[in-house]
Amino acid sequence: MGYHIREGVILRQVCGDWLIIAVGEAAKHCLYVREINDTLAWYWQRIEEGLGRDGIIRAAREQFDAPEELILKDVDKLIKDLVRMGYLLEPPADGPAEENV
Repeated sequence: MGYHIREGVILRQVCGDWLIIAVGEAAKHCLYVREINDTLAWYWQRIEEGLGRDGIIRAAREQFDAPEELILKDVDKLIKDLVRMGYLLEPPADGPAEENV
């Protein structure tokens, strides 16, 4: 399932720290600024590239030396948390099953 970054939410690196920043209307739906670690920034960049869940998992298997079950668990939790916090939007129920895998 493909996810979409809420319009007005951006990732920026400031003085070596990664920040997810909500500007304009987006700030009404999620925290204005959230600091994230390098790993989460890497995952966020895969979402920006348009990868869906399966594509992110495949890319993570190539990037990280971690057991597959850990990657699956981490990706699912990450997506769930970002949707809950308002930074990501779930695709419509009739939307595409996967994007850019």
